Amino acid sequence: MADDEKKSSGAEEFVAAEIELADPLGPEQEKNLRDALEKIDSEAFDSCDIGPRKISFSYDPTRTKKEDLLRLIEQAGGKLKQVESESSPLL
Repeated sequence: MADDEKKSSGAEEFVAAEIELADPLGPEQEKNLRDALEKIDSEAFDSCDIGPRKISFSYDPTRTKKEDLLRLIEQAGGKLKQVESESSPLL
């Protein structure tokens, strides 16, 4: 192995997920969701975008699960309408 290669967690690719909400998130719901996501391993996400009606994640499936993310959204008050994800070819 070359000296300039980095060691990785084993997940060379992230999984992209896009969640459409039935109702827009209110300010308090969005704050609750952001607070809950901060408690997850910071290396679990490559990106996270929270809008009023759509939430997009790019996450490391070896560090967190889609089901856990969906549960956090629901616990924050979000009502799921549609969930789409693009799985990593390595899993």
